[in-house]
Parts: sequence; C-alpha cells; structure tokens
Amino acid sequence: MPGIAIITEACIDVKDRACVDVCPVQCIYEFDTAKGVLFSEEQAGSGVIETTHAPNPQAIALFGDSLLYVNLDECTSCTACYQPDVCPVGAIYSDDHLPDGSPAGAKYNAEDPNKGHDHTFFAQHSRDVFAD
Repeated sequence: MPGIAIITEACIDVKDRACVDVCPVQCIYEFDTAKGVLFSEEQAGSGVIETTHAPNPQAIALFGDSLLYVNLDECTSCTACYQPDVCPVGAIYSDDHLPDGSPAGAKYNAEDPNKGHDHTFFAQHSRDVFAD
C-alpha cells in the first residue's frame, strides 16, 4: 500500500497548488492568517471551501502560510499529489520515501531560514499542525 503524502520544505514560499487540484479528498490545506484557520478548497483558488480546521498555534507558527499542509488523518494514500508531473518543485513525498535531508539532496529556497530540515521532520509537523 502506498504511503500518506507529506509536503516538505520545497513548498515554502512556492505553494503551486497543483496538488490541491488532483487531491480527490481535499486533504491539502492552506493557512488563512486573517481567520486563523486551515482550509481546503474544492479547486485551488476557487474560494469554495471544503473543510476548515483550527491549527495548533505553536506548530503553525513555524511556517505559517508559507507552505501547504496535508491532514494525515484525511489522506487516503492515493498517490495523486506526489506523482512527478504534479508538484513542480518536488515537495511532496510518500511518508515511506521521505529523503533524509542529506547534502546530496535538492537545493531550493536557499535563502529561507528554515531550510535544511531532515525531511522526516515534516511527517511529525504535519501531525502537529492539525489541532482539532
């Protein structure tokens, strides 16, 4: 069985949202800083909200609205979002194939102060962000 989807640091300040459009269960969320909620849309940019969640304030403070989040309790492991032709920066991985952040990894968002995480960090972070 394929693993659940994890969005990693390549998404920071990119948020292409193509993954939102291919997700059959709308488990990919964005953080609305004005309303203080995580929301998923039927289609990226449509404004039609599918679901909202209250974030864990400490966890959401780390990256805020700079990246997208997968609700791991809602992900069905369908693999649609982490196909090579979906995410243009390669930010989404199956949880059982997360790169370990070694120096041989991809170079992206080089100026970002949060770069360089072991990508396995994002699996727990995804769990921590959804408070409710």
